[in-house]
Amino acid sequence: MKKLIYFLILIVTVSCLNKKESKSAIAATTTVNNIDKNGLEIDLTLLSNIKKDIKKEPTKLNREVWNYDKEGNEEHYFLDKGLVFKFVNEQKAHSIFNKYHDEVIKGNNYIFLTNMDFDESYNSYFDIVIINGSDPFELIKKIGTNGVNYDVYNPDVIKKLKEWNEQVDFKFVVIDVSRIHAYMGKLPSDLKKFSLDVYKFCPDVIDQGYESMEEMIMDYKQNKYFWLWWD
Repeated sequence: MKKLIYFLILIVTVSCLNKKESKSAIAATTTVNNIDKNGLEIDLTLLSNIKKDIKKEPTKLNREVWNYDKEGNEEHYFLDKGLVFKFVNEQKAHSIFNKYHDEVIKGNNYIFLTNMDFDESYNSYFDIVIINGSDPFELIKKIGTNGVNYDVYNPDVIKKLKEWNEQVDFKFVVIDVSRIHAYMGKLPSDLKKFSLDVYKFCPDVIDQGYESMEEMIMDYKQNKYFWLWWD
């Protein structure tokens, strides 16, 4: 009799555990499927993993951009296919980019940081954007990155970045209206000439950034991290 009772208890226990596991699986699947991809061609599991890693809910990308060339001609874009994770700590944002970049671009998308901001303690933050389209130069065109206060317009930026890209193999991580950051896959054969060219094109890299050309070159050597910013 006791053996029968134990056997029945075992059956009930296993049945309850199976129900719990089944409910957990359904809940996990529902969470993934409830993410609105907003036009992205991206695996839902990958998107769910990014969301869990950032620990924030994404919002729909909805950015309207006006670009002007040297003659004053206007180009107008709506960037509305993608998702935004807002106000992510800079270190975490870079970690997310490095961890997921290769997977994201496989699906004809791009992941990048934008809208640099600060909290009350001057800690830096970025929005993380996953957007439809994997060509970063096309994205730089649509964002309209420029240094118009130095008479540098978007086509000039793209032309120069493509020229430098042949030397250093950029992986663009920050793309914004007046700011570009990128990891360099390799250093140029003539680093001093390259650095002088960067400074000539964007004087603020030293005038409002590095203290000297020597510091800029040393940073390139140590970190292979490139940036432009026109104040």
